[in-house]
Amino acid sequence: RLLDNTLIVFSSDNGGERFSDNSPLFNHKTTLWEGGIRVPAIMRWPAKLPAGKVVSQPAITLDLTATFAAVAGAKATEGYPFDGINLLPILTGEQPEQTRTFCWRINRSDRKQKAVRHGKWKYVQDGAVEMLFDLSADINERRNMFYWHREVFDDLKRRLAAWEEEMARHETSFIVR
Repeated sequence: RLLDNTLIVFSSDNGGERFSDNSPLFNHKTTLWEGGIRVPAIMRWPAKLPAGKVVSQPAITLDLTATFAAVAGAKATEGYPFDGINLLPILTGEQPEQTRTFCWRINRSDRKQKAVRHGKWKYVQDGAVEMLFDLSADINERRNMFYWHREVFDDLKRRLAAWEEEMARHETSFIVR
């Protein structure tokens, strides 16, 4: 059957709009709080993926490009790797879940935010305020753990600075207004 051999993915590119109820997540679309960036992802592919399996692997929409390419048998161009990873080995249980680092930034006249997540930890800079959250214990980002985990805070800030340096090496090819 065609449906058994077709990968179907349901997801979103951002959290709910400002009038949405994103509970228990804090905030909404156009922010880097979990309510603005965490989205559902459901995949169905009866011929390859086990039905009803739930994974906790943090992923990013960029992973879908690498995953779809793998499904189609396509490879990235040499010297230009995919920004994401192929999720299929994790979804099928061939590989264990991975600890990954994700970085985001918003730089608009009305909103300046930066965030980095590594494992269970998330650093958020919202304007001049910097915070650290343990998402495994505080999914709604209410308890700033900066004072108790300064080494994690410093590590995440270093990761963000390295990512920003890498992004600055590449010329921006478009501007979104």
